[in-house]
Amino acid sequence: MKRLIYLLFIASIPTFTLAQNAADSVITLDQCIALAIKNNVETNRAAIAAERAKVNYQQQRSKMLPDLNASLSFGINQGRSIDPTTNDYINQSNKYSGQSLNSSLLLFNGMALQNIIKQYGLAYQASVQDEQQAKDNLSITVTLAYLQVLTNEELLSLSRAQQLVTLQQAERLDILNKNGNVSPGEYYDLKGQYANDKLSLAGAINSLANSRIELATYLGIPVSSLPRLQPLSAQSFSTTYEATAADVYNQAIDKLAILKAASLRQQSAAMFVKASRGGFYPAVFFDAGLSSNYSGSESTGYFGQFKDNLYRSYRVGISIPLFNAFRTKNAVSLAKLSLRESSVVVENTRLQIGQITGQAYANMVAARDKYTALKEQVDAYGESFRTAEIRFNAGVINSVDYLVAKNNLERARLNFVATGYDFILRKKILDFYQGKVLGQ
Repeated sequence: MKRLIYLLFIASIPTFTLAQNAADSVITLDQCIALAIKNNVETNRAAIAAERAKVNYQQQRSKMLPDLNASLSFGINQGRSIDPTTNDYINQSNKYSGQSLNSSLLLFNGMALQNIIKQYGLAYQASVQDEQQAKDNLSITVTLAYLQVLTNEELLSLSRAQQLVTLQQAERLDILNKNGNVSPGEYYDLKGQYANDKLSLAGAINSLANSRIELATYLGIPVSSLPRLQPLSAQSFSTTYEATAADVYNQAIDKLAILKAASLRQQSAAMFVKASRGGFYPAVFFDAGLSSNYSGSESTGYFGQFKDNLYRSYRVGISIPLFNAFRTKNAVSLAKLSLRESSVVVENTRLQIGQITGQAYANMVAARDKYTALKEQVDAYGESFRTAEIRFNAGVINSVDYLVAKNNLERARLNFVATGYDFILRKKILDFYQGKVLGQ
């Protein structure tokens, strides 16, 4: 009887007590995904890569602006030298200085610079999509881990309930066996089943602990800090799914970040081809300068000489490419190959999306059918076990028949729970392909 009371106490403990430090709080799937994205190394690296691409894009845009440089110099000449203000020879110690301000601007280079800016802009957008793809991949991984914890919690509850039923029967037969009212074989059959149930319970506890550790790892927190998980609503187990396989594919083509990134890189490669062709055209540039100098041999002061010696210059130049050992021609050829390669990647990504969405939809349908069939099986075996238990308690059937009915029901319940969460996961994957929020 003491063992029965103890087991009842154990069965009353929630399955999430493995995280006792966080027992009073609850975390939802949305919160798990947000926390994982915040702490995950890969998503943070993707964010850094996107930020780096943004800086590169801004750097290319800055090349449209003119540059501006200033210079100052000061020196002392001893003996015979040239006066920098008069260009006459002098033979004395002379202090001198010079100041200049220069600017240059590229006016035209075959639109190469403009196309390079577009190329880097598209590459930056592709990096942003890469970051989103990293977040999406992590979201589906966290969802799987979250559902696995919920699955193992329910399986643990079932294992405890099964052990309790076996213990009750074993203790009843123990009394009957001591009074000689039942065959010892019947009693030891139940004791053996009870030991088997304890093994199953130990395995369920271990599975739950491991699944919580895995989820906590994805979230980047200690498992002791992982709160209990918010259970799913009854609506989540609905066997209705409105979207068709074609709907899922069309939405995936429109929403998935991996295809957007590939398409943007294809466009970026096209801009690189245009930029490379700019090397065939002349480059036109404009320069402007402002300078002055000072000599200690002159009687005029520094600011007076600065004004008197002020010099302005303006220049427009053109650089015409005549022959550069086919570097431009080869650069264009390589750029075209990169464009072809990126086009292949886009097409292959489309094909892969078609394959994975089709398989995912088929897996969802199979999981739904299996879930429905197992529901019927649980109902049937439940009624069978109820009848067997009444007959066993009345001594009409032996322990073998009773245990067969009991194990059939237990196996059906375990499969039903696991398949139910697998079905939810399959629906979540389809939602992911359609760009829906997984936590909802």
